[in-house]
Amino acid sequence: MKNKLHFDFRKLCLVLALILTQCLYAQNKTITGTVTDSKQEPLIGVNVTVKGNSSVGTITDMDGKYTLPVPSGKITLVFSYIGYVAQEIVVGSQSTIDVVLLDDAQALEEVVVVGYGTMKKSDLTGAVSSISSDRFKVGTDLSPQQLMQGAFSGVNISQNSGKPGGSNTIRVRGGTSISASNDPLYVIDGVPINSSAGVSSSHIASNGSNTDFFDQESVNPLASINPNDIESINILKDASATAIYGSRGANGVIMITTKKGKKGVKQLDYSYSLGISNVSNKLDVLTGDEYRKAVNDLGLTLDDKGDNADWQDRIFRTAISQNHYLSFMSGGEDTNYRASLGYSDQEGVMLGSGMTSANARMNINHTALDGKLKLSMNLNYGETNADQAPVSNTVGSEMGSSMLYEAYVFNPTYPVYNDEGDFYDVPPYRVNPVSFASEILDERKNRKFLGNLTADWNFYKPFTFQVNLGYTYNSIERNSYISKSNLLGNGNGGYVSVQKLQDYSKLLETILKYNQKFGKHSIDAMLGYSYQYFYDEGNHTRAYGFLSDTFKWYSLAAAKTVESISSFAESNTLISMYGRINYNYGDKYLFTATVRRDGSSRFGADHKWGVFPSAAASWRISQEEFYHSDILTDLKLRVSYGITGNQEIGNYNSLNTLGASTNGYLVGGEKVTIVLPQQYSNPDIKWEQTAQTDIGLDFGLFHGRIHGSIDYYYKKTTDLLLSVAVPSPSLITSQIANVGSVKNQGIEIDLGFDVLRTKNFSWDINLNFSRNKNELISLSNDKWTGENMKVAPCQGQGLSGSYAQLVMPGQPLGTFYGKKFIGIKDGKEQFANDGESEIIGCAQPDFTYGISTTLRYKNWSLSMNLRGSVGNDVYNCTANNLAYLNNLPGRNVLKEAVTAGVNREEAKVFSSRFIEDGSFLRMDNLSLGYDFSFKPLRITHARVFVSGQNLFTITGYSGLDPEVNSEVSRTGVAPMGIDYLSYPKARTFTMGINVSF
Repeated sequence: MKNKLHFDFRKLCLVLALILTQCLYAQNKTITGTVTDSKQEPLIGVNVTVKGNSSVGTITDMDGKYTLPVPSGKITLVFSYIGYVAQEIVVGSQSTIDVVLLDDAQALEEVVVVGYGTMKKSDLTGAVSSISSDRFKVGTDLSPQQLMQGAFSGVNISQNSGKPGGSNTIRVRGGTSISASNDPLYVIDGVPINSSAGVSSSHIASNGSNTDFFDQESVNPLASINPNDIESINILKDASATAIYGSRGANGVIMITTKKGKKGVKQLDYSYSLGISNVSNKLDVLTGDEYRKAVNDLGLTLDDKGDNADWQDRIFRTAISQNHYLSFMSGGEDTNYRASLGYSDQEGVMLGSGMTSANARMNINHTALDGKLKLSMNLNYGETNADQAPVSNTVGSEMGSSMLYEAYVFNPTYPVYNDEGDFYDVPPYRVNPVSFASEILDERKNRKFLGNLTADWNFYKPFTFQVNLGYTYNSIERNSYISKSNLLGNGNGGYVSVQKLQDYSKLLETILKYNQKFGKHSIDAMLGYSYQYFYDEGNHTRAYGFLSDTFKWYSLAAAKTVESISSFAESNTLISMYGRINYNYGDKYLFTATVRRDGSSRFGADHKWGVFPSAAASWRISQEEFYHSDILTDLKLRVSYGITGNQEIGNYNSLNTLGASTNGYLVGGEKVTIVLPQQYSNPDIKWEQTAQTDIGLDFGLFHGRIHGSIDYYYKKTTDLLLSVAVPSPSLITSQIANVGSVKNQGIEIDLGFDVLRTKNFSWDINLNFSRNKNELISLSNDKWTGENMKVAPCQGQGLSGSYAQLVMPGQPLGTFYGKKFIGIKDGKEQFANDGESEIIGCAQPDFTYGISTTLRYKNWSLSMNLRGSVGNDVYNCTANNLAYLNNLPGRNVLKEAVTAGVNREEAKVFSSRFIEDGSFLRMDNLSLGYDFSFKPLRITHARVFVSGQNLFTITGYSGLDPEVNSEVSRTGVAPMGIDYLSYPKARTFTMGINVSF
């Protein structure tokens, strides 16, 4: 009986186990399969979700394969992918489901971001260029601006220097202003940011200041944005596209959209890259042996210490950079989000320089009320900490120096250290170049927050009401110290500069949108109101005389003397009403009309408000019934005209202002500060206005295998804001007024080639070409007369007081004006026209171009980016300082000084001898990658890559790099085409890996 019970118990357990197994099998079923396109090529990243339960889902891997456990019951899988028609398949008893997704002709049309919305690219009536993340360059420490370099026609982007986190100069269809900003407006996820707040104030140098040898380059306004977070960049170029931003659209608008979470997708991404950088070029100065010979040949006395050095090699180094990036996104039926963290540590190629940066981003999207209410929140915080090498572009005498200047001129027969182990200096002015790295400190911390909350309520079919709240905050802390042991600080007993700047803005936008179709008629319209408030403030303290270097900026009270204390606070408000209507008839005839009315507190009482209208039309000729072509399969004509403005003129220029003077009276033995007028009021100050006409042609050949666009534009800017002379007698000698005008006209060509596409191989090429002609028309009006303006001061001993450029009617901005060099005779430089100044060059290029290409073979990919400029001149101010023998014997010189034949007695002269052709072709980026997946570790997609940045530059320019804009003006804005002691650009090799789980 016992055995029978034992046997029955075992049978019962077996039956229960079978039942449990069946139950478990019924509850969880694993579906596998492959998703391909109509050409049987695997599709990577297809979303596979359970209908009605998007939390259960996956994406296809590198081979288009997927594995998805699904619950029991009647299950339907949804397969969706951008550009393809979604499919729904009932699972039933199937365990393997292979799917072929068909092209969605409508979805395949590229969608671009425009002001306050998006549009299909085929429906655009204005000139808009775009680039998505899959076409971005690959490498370490690329800024958002570098991602755009060479990618767009009509957009000229140049790095001002090669330092970590360096700034850029961007010009969209040429410069339109002389005194106001020429920078484009940046709009990040719908929030316009103030890129110019505190720019000039972040400079700590002034004429005669002990801080003149510190770096004067401005801060990159996009430094807090991680390129890995960017989904797309769109540039609005013509008035039809930019007029919706009114008074801020004259210089173009750059729209940056960041990545969002996706419905039904859970994905973890991690990327790591390691970069190795070296200087790409050095100046050809005399070696120790050549220096000895040159000095001896001149019969001069030489303090020879026996070394044979190139001091450039002693301050340059091999720099290491590392980047980490982690992101996670998840999407459900109603809510999706994406969060990311980034960290980079970048060494500079100069000793003592480097930058660490960290940023965090969170984007959340939520839908409610059956999809009628959409909420989105975008938050970004970034922080950079920079150690800045003392590379100044404004050292003008032996009383001020910088690390690069000393590396070029320091005696090459000297060692780094003396017998006591101290830096070998030559009192009172020659400072050991290596000492700058440890004895002159310059630390800058930049914190930036950007956030916005947007709600869209589709309250009645065609009507949607949108509210957008935005907030930005930016702070800069700059602490600089010159050690007691350094020659530059020795006489002062240590010297400190402490600066704190901060700015913020608050934004409120309300928009009513209307979108409706009536048969062949389609209307997309909007009305909006915007309020944005800007505030910035700062303070700056200089002090010297410390008992110990330990105090530095930590205790200003320890200083013997406080040299100066300054502070400021200012604000401005911009209030706007705007509207736009897009009309589409049969996808053939498209019309756009826009108007914006802006009110700015910056302008005079009589001109607070400005109106900026635009209109555009396009005709899709290829959609007409009479049009039949198997070659030119797509053809669209665009025409637009509009007026935009420029309000970036600074604050309070229309008002009477008073300021404290450094002078004063002694009353009762005490100094009484004098308050004096700084400027007179001008109630007539108004907006600089730019009227622009654009005619464009979009085309496609062989059903898009070749595609492109051609644009011609003409824009004229009037009411330029300039400083004009006030009639004497007057305590104030100049005043800001609207005078003069400038024009830009040019042509832009973009071409794309889908050269070859097979199952295993593809090759595409993109080309762009831009030609812009700039001309200053006038510097006067019926009330004020402006004079030709000298700009771009020449820097360096013997050149102070000279100016490299002249702003004059009939000539482009950036015109070089000086003596025309015609040769050397009897040891003296010879000049044409009896040495009178004349036009000797121009910093504006004749044309610029960009070339990018990508080749893919199976899992391998190779991409390349080249860009170039032709016809732009560069003033080599560094050579103007170092190409004369009168530097000897105290300072080293370029080899050119020995071979040129100019006598040692000759003084330095600014002339066309140092105006050089800056044309160049640069290999910007070359990247080789391999894509794969590894299922045992649940890696759905991985990519390993190697890349090179700035691999070579073909140019006839003799300086370090022809693409340079040195900040020689002390204004915060670098003049075009000036090269003086610029931080050298690096050549970087990078290896890295991106992994998706």
